Amino acid sequence: MIPVLLLLVSVLLFRIAPGLGSSEMVRAMAGWSPLMALALCGAAFFPRRLALAAGFAAVVIPYIVINLVQGYALWHANLPALIAVVAAVSVIGSAVGKKAPVAVFLGASLLSTVLFHLVTNTVSFFTVPGYSPTLAGWIQAQTTGLPQYSPQTWVFSARQLAGDLLFTTLFVLACRPRPAAVPAAAAAPSPACA
Repeated sequence: MIPVLLLLVSVLLFRIAPGLGSSEMVRAMAGWSPLMALALCGAAFFPRRLALAAGFAAVVIPYIVINLVQGYALWHANLPALIAVVAAVSVIGSAVGKKAPVAVFLGASLLSTVLFHLVTNTVSFFTVPGYSPTLAGWIQAQTTGLPQYSPQTWVFSARQLAGDLLFTTLFVLACRPRPAAVPAAAAAPSPACA
């Protein structure tokens, strides 16, 4: 249970805290989030109900808190898109399974970040005024974003990739069985992730 608590605290720190802070803090922390790592590794290591509940709570609770504090509408097309991405990443995590090598988890984390980037920025392309309804407008949504938003889309996604890889690695290492002097004990799962 310790990794779940650590990841949920990380979600609070990296998703909600920037939304409550100054605009400089928001820009500096934008993208750093354990969200995809929680969805991916939670589905691989935790019982299904806990994994889905933790993943969805990590999406919905910060979304509501940030929007309430910043005065945004509680409903936006990005919310169902974000929930769909978390569900898809959870399916990827279930397929990967807890015994996969760390490299497989990192590859799945990379895939999760790319999926998040493409889906959420495509939704923004269709719903946020300012994008030209052309291929060039879609490419702008995927790369630079609109000039009034900072950081640029590619910078946000690069930070997200770094955060996803970091949190995925930490999560896998925290949940993997520890080598022990007694061979029978080495096969037992980590009590923190059971």
